[in-house]
Amino acid sequence: MTVSLLSGATPVILIVDDDEVIRMLMRQFLEGEGYVVVEAEDGHAALDMVAEQSFDLVILDIAMPGIDGPGVCEQIRTTMADPPPVLMVTALDDEKSIERSYGAGAVDYIRKPLRWPVLKNRIRYILGSHRAKQELELLSRNYEMILDAAANGICGVDDRGLISYINPAALKMLGYKNSEVRGEHCMDIFKVSLPGSEDFSVDCCPFFTQGDASIKVCYDEARMLRKDGTSFPVDFRATPIRQGHRLVGGVLVFQDVTERQEAAELIRYMANHDSLTNLPNRNYFRRRLPQAISLAKRYGRILCLLFIDLDRFKPINDQFGHGVGDIVLMQVAERLRGVLRSSDSVCRLGGDEFVILLESTETLEGATLVAQKVIESLNEPIEANDHICFIGASIGISVFPNDCSDAETMLRHADIAMYEAKKKGRNCWQLYEPLVSSPGQSSE
Repeated sequence: MTVSLLSGATPVILIVDDDEVIRMLMRQFLEGEGYVVVEAEDGHAALDMVAEQSFDLVILDIAMPGIDGPGVCEQIRTTMADPPPVLMVTALDDEKSIERSYGAGAVDYIRKPLRWPVLKNRIRYILGSHRAKQELELLSRNYEMILDAAANGICGVDDRGLISYINPAALKMLGYKNSEVRGEHCMDIFKVSLPGSEDFSVDCCPFFTQGDASIKVCYDEARMLRKDGTSFPVDFRATPIRQGHRLVGGVLVFQDVTERQEAAELIRYMANHDSLTNLPNRNYFRRRLPQAISLAKRYGRILCLLFIDLDRFKPINDQFGHGVGDIVLMQVAERLRGVLRSSDSVCRLGGDEFVILLESTETLEGATLVAQKVIESLNEPIEANDHICFIGASIGISVFPNDCSDAETMLRHADIAMYEAKKKGRNCWQLYEPLVSSPGQSSE
């Protein structure tokens, strides 16, 4: 039994002929081949039937009273969204009628008297071709539905670079309507710039302009212009479509990576900043200090590092709790920011330890002045959760190139000087001295 590939049902064939004997013989033959057969005695009856029922094939006699075969065929083809194929049957040797039949949309014709083996194979071929066409259309619709639902922007272009398809995600990202881009050249819509550049004239499909069907485009972290002139970061791919060695089109795929970049930036920020105070952290400082020393060497400048350890901070944590201690640390961070110039930086190393890097100070006196301002600022009482807290700071100062030549030594010398300041009684600053036997220059 012959079965429809799409529905799994037995194909249904409509026979339309005003000759009752022909209809009877054809029915007997087709039912013997496993088809379901429906009969109509004229064109009007046939049109009523196709309007009410689906058929896999219509076999039409060309010469019939009323509406003839070509007339019925034309109405079927023009009034139905998915018309069945039509096979014309004729006893006439009339070239004009045959041409009318093909012009009306018939897929083939067969002459009377009918040769049953010819009819059988003609029907198999027509049904097979029609089913293959339906399956291809269904597959195409399914692919288009998948592309329409994709989150990435997808665009198809023909062999001239004209846009033949673009999905909703692409339209949304670019700010266009479908009617504004279909048929337009891809270079007029896809304006791409490479990372670090503001030139949006990059060729998005170089395989057309260079005539090389093997070229594939892959731009990561590029930027693309929207219709309104604003831009957004994208990962962009363009792939040629080939038939044999001939270039017949291309597919453009792109993804808005704004959220990915923002997430990466947030991760980088969190890796380099203290979550409590939002100051740069030890990780950032370990990279920044060698860079600052390198610049100081290049330009023949001094570089000063202040190592700050808070006085009387531990009793605040012990007495009032870590919540109050955290507020104190945040207030300290704000005060340290307030005493610095934009060219200088402050970092929290951890706990109650901070460092200040002075890159624009031309004299040692400038560093000691900053240290004194820090002490005076931190001597002011801090209010935290209805508690008044009093702290101070012990500060050690190391100077490049006076007492060190590298980052590790500079940090160690500033730490040593800070401990000397604590030995002196806290709440003061101390310059690093190679062999400290007595307190150096300091300020209470």
